[in-house]
Amino acid sequence: MFPGSPVRLRPAVPLHSLLPLAHPGIVLGVWLRGCTRPAAIRFHGPGGVKHLLAAEDLGYLLRRCGQVAVRDGERVTRVPAAVLVGWRVLEIVLAAPYLPAPDQLRALFPNARVREGVLALPIGLGSAEEALAVCASERLPVAATRIEYLAGKR
Repeated sequence: MFPGSPVRLRPAVPLHSLLPLAHPGIVLGVWLRGCTRPAAIRFHGPGGVKHLLAAEDLGYLLRRCGQVAVRDGERVTRVPAAVLVGWRVLEIVLAAPYLPAPDQLRALFPNARVREGVLALPIGLGSAEEALAVCASERLPVAATRIEYLAGKR
């Protein structure tokens, strides 16, 4: 499962095809590409009411749903929010023509991976701001940051 990162569902995925993943009375997050505004959807059926919450912002869904539907290759699967949070990684693009030595970066961030000027820090529920404060105090110039969700690469 998940050789790399989970991916947003394609906009062409029919929402009714997600109903088998949803349980009555529990909101299932739907990480949907191109969903410009969060949308709450209710389906009434013989097994009860099933609730979907679709959004493009995974962080938004993780704060509101216990499980989230994501794409794993071509397959749609349901993943517990706690698992997705565990895959949360802060990627910092360093803005220096000469990067600090790998040993210096490992001393600052023992769990980090460094590749091609990008520092990847597993942060789980931790704060991105804390890691960026360390960069500032050590005068590591930062060009950009992003949050990624990397399965099996922690």
